[in-house]
Amino acid sequence: MEIPRDELLDRASFGKQVDLFWNSRVGEYLRGRAEECYTAAVQILKTVDPTDSKAVQKAQNDVWLAERFNEWMSEAILDGLKSLDLLEQETGEDSNVD
Repeated sequence: MEIPRDELLDRASFGKQVDLFWNSRVGEYLRGRAEECYTAAVQILKTVDPTDSKAVQKAQNDVWLAERFNEWMSEAILDGLKSLDLLEQETGEDSNVD
């Protein structure tokens, strides 16, 4: 299934925007916060009473959310790069997407 050129351009542009955001001061801050949440949740999982199902579940959810946040951002950037590659293959030259 071929992806329409307009959709590839949108995906490539969106991926570039996410990449710029992710490498900005705000993105770095959010990456750091996600890492802090992940580390804190793992520490809780190591020390929590295993019979306290609510505390275990909360820590597991915190780990899941921190991991997903990073994955969502990475997926958006990767999709943009793949779309850009498809555009370049289509035109046979470098595509510049802002």
